[in-house]
Amino acid sequence: MRKNTVKTKNEGGRYSLKCSRLWGVLLFFILLLIDMVTKVVADAYFSAAGAPERIDIIPGWLGLCITYNRGISYGMGSSAPTWAKILVIAATGVMMIAIAILYFKLDKTKGFMRTSLVFVVAGGIGNFIDRVYYKVWEANGAYGVRDMVDLSRFGFAVCNFADFFICTGAVMLVLSLLFFDKDALCPVGKYKKLAKAEAAEKERAEAEETNG
Repeated sequence: MRKNTVKTKNEGGRYSLKCSRLWGVLLFFILLLIDMVTKVVADAYFSAAGAPERIDIIPGWLGLCITYNRGISYGMGSSAPTWAKILVIAATGVMMIAIAILYFKLDKTKGFMRTSLVFVVAGGIGNFIDRVYYKVWEANGAYGVRDMVDLSRFGFAVCNFADFFICTGAVMLVLSLLFFDKDALCPVGKYKKLAKAEAAEKERAEAEETNG
């Protein structure tokens, strides 16, 4: 007898969710690779003999250089005691694991939110790797998280692509909570349709339960 190869509705949903998760994992590795490559290239270039200290892309506004951040944002905590730095690194690792678990638990209708989590985790892991590799908790260490994009004119510090990914993910997460999710405060587009469909399904189920 020929096996039935037609997927049921639930099987199709699980298959679709699995594929979307795989795409998320692929995106994670692409973002992490971008961050690592840009750090390595910037470090090698600006550390080479005869290299300029800075390259101006938009003079006075945007430039490239290399700095080593042994703290957190804006270099805060650079002089913190060893235990504090280790605690921050450990907390970062736990947070990234928690966000990754949340990513795999969210259903496929929350695609925008799930993508935002990928950006946050990729950026967080990128800087986590630098902090562990260069042992930022050591008092006499010379290196730290490698930053190369100077946005200080805009009120920011020197950043790296991991920072950009974290910020992008955070903005996307806020947008998903506001607009791009069926459970958002003001869902739009397909998310509005999903919200209405879910509300209608809930009403139907309640009606059946009442009549039953």
